[in-house]
Amino acid sequence: MRKTIEELVTQAAQTLAELGYKPGTIQHYRVSWGKARRWCSERDFEWFGADEEHQFLEQMGLNENVLSPANRNVLRHIRALLSVENDGCLPALSRPASDGVPDRFRRVFGAYASHLEQCRLAHATRLCRVSIIRRFVAGLVIEDFDDLSVEDVTAHMELCSRMTAQTRAGILYAIRAFTRWAAEEELCSPAVAAAMPVIPGHKYASLPSAYAVSEVAAMVATPGAECPKRDRAMLLLAAVLGMRAGDIRALRLEDIDWRAHEVRFTQSKTGRTVRLPLPEEVILALADYLRHERPQSVNDHVFLHHRAPHDSFGGRSNSFHDVVSAAFGRASVDTSGKHHGMHSLRHSAATNMLSGDTPYPVISGILGHSNANTTRKYMAIDVGKLRCLCLEVPRG
Repeated sequence: MRKTIEELVTQAAQTLAELGYKPGTIQHYRVSWGKARRWCSERDFEWFGADEEHQFLEQMGLNENVLSPANRNVLRHIRALLSVENDGCLPALSRPASDGVPDRFRRVFGAYASHLEQCRLAHATRLCRVSIIRRFVAGLVIEDFDDLSVEDVTAHMELCSRMTAQTRAGILYAIRAFTRWAAEEELCSPAVAAAMPVIPGHKYASLPSAYAVSEVAAMVATPGAECPKRDRAMLLLAAVLGMRAGDIRALRLEDIDWRAHEVRFTQSKTGRTVRLPLPEEVILALADYLRHERPQSVNDHVFLHHRAPHDSFGGRSNSFHDVVSAAFGRASVDTSGKHHGMHSLRHSAATNMLSGDTPYPVISGILGHSNANTTRKYMAIDVGKLRCLCLEVPRG
């Protein structure tokens, strides 16, 4: 049933209020809706549907490829009217984002993405490979994929020359697998995959980025102003328990055992179930956030967006990087030459436990490592213990 612009505005405003949007934010929406009201009144339009929306956006210049931030907001506000009516929710984006793949390579890229979905790979691994191949095909200057050559791969790798050897080796590994698949599908010459170069390297060739206890303590003590309690709780889970960002993002209320002071969850990377004790500082930070700052929501994830509609952080692989990076900056911690994201806190937790003489099996258990060799890489940072293992240099 078609509705008037007034009925759509009333319905959309009620939906925004139910989702927890603040009155000031709803007022911004109403300003944009007022423009649509006046436009309909000037043309004596009784109803406002898809055709009227299209005409309004076109005449207001809101259908252009490049819009100012203000016009992008107006576009989202107007589209919210029919989105709430038809779908019962707000539009996710004002305009779908381009994946950057040229149209001439879209069929090949889509076929390979489908192929990866059929392989028994971890979700994160598939996302990483798809991202690498997307950047690769987006930079190709050839017109037909049949013309792909080793020179095209070499040109792409030259753009990655400033990356570490390990990173470049990973990129080349993904491209090599892609070209082998393409050759099997007769999409490119088999000579391309056969002549693919190899970058020698080792996954433990570089030291993990880790920070001292004093640096981590200073960083945790300086959370952001918008959500200080949430940020502090997340930082402590990573810095004290060594939890990965994906596991913190997926943590649910039922995973916390308040009586036993434990947290139990299944690691997103390994699929292993881990049970970790919650130190008093961590459990108090979690309780403080849940009682005084976490928005009221039916969503059972522990950490939610502070702004309406208060969704979880699911689907965003790097959503916590800015939180950690900003905290390091406020604490004036020197991060030059080091990673300064959430995973660096996991490395810091491991190295600080090692420096405190925590046994390897205990560290492996806390981090959820299935292989002790994975934990031993942190030994390279403990210079004091390595010095005891040095052999005397023969003289003469």
